[in-house]
Amino acid sequence: MKNKEILTLALLIAVMPPAWAVLSPYMGISVGPIALICAGIYATNGNKFRNAHKIALGYLAGDIWALIAFEIMAHTPLNPDLTLFLTLAVFGFILVIISDRFKNIIHMPSWLTGWAIGMLTMNLDTTTPVLSLTVQIGVAMLAGVYYVGALLDKVHRMLNR
Repeated sequence: MKNKEILTLALLIAVMPPAWAVLSPYMGISVGPIALICAGIYATNGNKFRNAHKIALGYLAGDIWALIAFEIMAHTPLNPDLTLFLTLAVFGFILVIISDRFKNIIHMPSWLTGWAIGMLTMNLDTTTPVLSLTVQIGVAMLAGVYYVGALLDKVHRMLNR
């Protein structure tokens, strides 16, 4: 029985994420691999669909957090290192307070991860307009939670019944 579960999981991993990787550029998503990173937190959370919405909201909040932080850092005349430190410190503090207060709605680890993914992507891709990139990141994050994470898990469970 364990071999069947491993084989069906291997088959699904061999098909579903690569399908996203091939199709995402045709949907205007240049950051498709973000979905695979985001699926990791969903899986690490035990593939619990009841938490998918909290995780997805955390990612989207992190994506928006990254956009705001990016804009602050791009337009602040202070020393770049000081600006980076202050932005990360203040935003990190606020993030933890908000996500603790609303832990039934938002998932702190995905918010932190989404913020890091967004900041890294926005700093590395200097050619795509930042608002377009923010939308692409958000779509890839949702694909990670709902397609690579939840749907793959649902199909896996169905195949192993």
